[in-house]
Amino acid sequence: MADIVTQPPVYDEKHSSDDSLEKKFHESDIQVSVDPDAQQLKDVEEFEERLANDEATEEEYRVEEAYEVAIKVLSTKDDTELAAVTFRTIFLGLGFSAFGAVLAQIYYFKPQTLSVSVLLLLVLSYWFGNGMHHFLPSKGVFRYINPGPFNIKEHVAIIIMSSTASTSATAIQVVSVQMLYYDNNMNAGIAIFTLIASQLIGYGYAGLLQDVLVKPTKCFWPANIYIANLFQALHYDQQMTSKRVRLFWMLFATMFVWEIVPEWIFPLLTGFSIFCLADNHSAAIRNIFGGASNNEGMGILALCFDWNYIGSSCMWLPLTYQMNMDIGVFLTYILMSAVYYGNLWKAQDMPWMSQALFNSTGDQYNQSALLTDGKFDPVKYEALGPAYYSATYALALITSNLSLAAMVTHVGLYHWQDLLPFIRTLNPWHKEKYVVHDVHWEKLKAYKQIPRWWYVAVLLVAYAMAQATNYTGNSGLPWWLLTVILIIGFIFCALSATLSATIGFGIGTTGFFEMITGYMRPGYPVANMYGALYGGQPMSQGVAFLQDLKLGQYVKLAPRVTFCMQMMGTIVGALLNYVMMLSIINAQRPALLSLAGTRLWSGQNAQAYNSNAISWGALGPEMFGPSGTYHMVPVSLAIGLFLPLPFYIAHRLWPKAGFQHINTSIIMGYSDYLYVGINTQVNTSMAIGIFSQWWVRRRYPRWFTKYNYIVAAALDGGTQVIMFILNFAIFGAAGTAYTFPQWWGNDFNLSADRCMLPD
Repeated sequence: MADIVTQPPVYDEKHSSDDSLEKKFHESDIQVSVDPDAQQLKDVEEFEERLANDEATEEEYRVEEAYEVAIKVLSTKDDTELAAVTFRTIFLGLGFSAFGAVLAQIYYFKPQTLSVSVLLLLVLSYWFGNGMHHFLPSKGVFRYINPGPFNIKEHVAIIIMSSTASTSATAIQVVSVQMLYYDNNMNAGIAIFTLIASQLIGYGYAGLLQDVLVKPTKCFWPANIYIANLFQALHYDQQMTSKRVRLFWMLFATMFVWEIVPEWIFPLLTGFSIFCLADNHSAAIRNIFGGASNNEGMGILALCFDWNYIGSSCMWLPLTYQMNMDIGVFLTYILMSAVYYGNLWKAQDMPWMSQALFNSTGDQYNQSALLTDGKFDPVKYEALGPAYYSATYALALITSNLSLAAMVTHVGLYHWQDLLPFIRTLNPWHKEKYVVHDVHWEKLKAYKQIPRWWYVAVLLVAYAMAQATNYTGNSGLPWWLLTVILIIGFIFCALSATLSATIGFGIGTTGFFEMITGYMRPGYPVANMYGALYGGQPMSQGVAFLQDLKLGQYVKLAPRVTFCMQMMGTIVGALLNYVMMLSIINAQRPALLSLAGTRLWSGQNAQAYNSNAISWGALGPEMFGPSGTYHMVPVSLAIGLFLPLPFYIAHRLWPKAGFQHINTSIIMGYSDYLYVGINTQVNTSMAIGIFSQWWVRRRYPRWFTKYNYIVAAALDGGTQVIMFILNFAIFGAAGTAYTFPQWWGNDFNLSADRCMLPD
């Protein structure tokens, strides 16, 4: 990923991915004074010219290693004269940040689980940006408002700012749960600074890791490829004379129209299962083959025609990742069936799929009756009795811990040399310089970089804010435990970001931090929420910022601009998240506190967060201790550490056998993947992934390189725009829901796939 040198750089042949792209230098053939990075960039630019003129050979198009898409799909083109920060950037950036932050917070309190799509923001900002260019005056003083055509750097800066703001921060869950369930109306200043601190810590993490996890070619961040490819197509191609752009808008329009059919008119297309059509009275058939309704089943062999559920990830995730994922899904079928039909943990006394807590008879556990003054009351616990999860959810807790622990070992075994340079630079007595060989980074050297002290300053200020708000907010989390959690969070950020950067796999750690906080601070649910907040939020924010920095590197957006856009988005998002949360809670408190909610408002997300905090913060020793029902949940962490070892040893013994591609962290992460939600899309996604990343990539390399990622963006883009409209116009997000008339393909008495309804 990166080398550390104390002498002039010499080209390292291990960075070469294709003879047509990079010339191989040997000390015997060429003088060391030749700059290998400049030569590599020249070779890539010549290759790009052949691509533009359609003169490249099939072999030149072919993608062998996953990271080669960063060179063969994306252009290194840059115009240093393009202005990134303009009136349009600030105006549209703030506008879409406000739009996204308000929308995300409204979605958080909706019965439907919704999110603000990056592609929705990308398409809307593209239309608005070009509209401002075409319709605003540009002469005289107006040239500052309309400086010229809407350019790629303005566009990316807007998206980085607005996408940062367009989430409901984890801290909002902590604040809202305290207001709803603990009668603790936090001071506005404390709440807002908690929001900001928990996110800025993540930016400090990212700043320390960017040299090894952003700049190198190996860290190509798969999730960025189709987004960056779309940016370049929209801004560099000759619009409607370009085949790529025409293809994008045609597929965009097709999906915009098509998605109305499976989403509203013909829901059966969400999950077409021949088994459900044959028997809609059997619970076993539903559990195994159904899955088109929430918490219904595993969806084995079902076909899905709804791109809203399939998504484009199967078209851009590397084949290695998808093969490991598919192994995990097949294990899911075995494990979920085994734990339920084997009646493990009283499985058949509980629902087949649920994320709630239950008592021994299968009724929902009365968690509110368990606490006295916000703390665990053992007397009340004796009266209520033990709590249980559905077996499939308990299995998910085990497999997620196996995955998390396996990630530590996997990165340690396969990527330790990649992270070693970062560790060495922490030595204050022996500073060494990074040398990174990457053509996109070579172009980005034209811009001022972000000094590391900026990130260190952000990290220290955010840490001070976190400690101050933690104390003044009466969280119950000791200062030393907060510090320990942040240190562990940084380690996990480095490990998780390594896999996200190199293969696209991200891992959640909220459950892990709930667990360790529960052990270190037992009996305090609120403290448990803060532990999960400061463990999980900075880590996820750090990974997101690293990904944004890589997106900026691909489109040549100055790093300081990326940094400022992220900061502005964070602050705008935090302020509006809090204001909207306060407004909704004050107006809709009864609906949010009720178990069922209303057709317009629901407190299900806050309820779930509080339930998890009580499970670990109050019931941790009883449920997960040595004599607890789910004692294997913490034990699975220790087991997971050893899972990669057999395959690593096999790889060392037989290096050409391919054992290095087996990633037990991914396999375990997907080994109970279907325990929640709608699952009929899984087999369809698996088939599309093999078709795109194996058959098309190998058989038609030219088409794959030119169009695969544009097609992925078009399918997602059209889907996300129409889903935004449908949510507010038809599905009730604006107040009134309009259901399509009942007919055979839309039967209200059955699940969407015509299996029997979930329990």
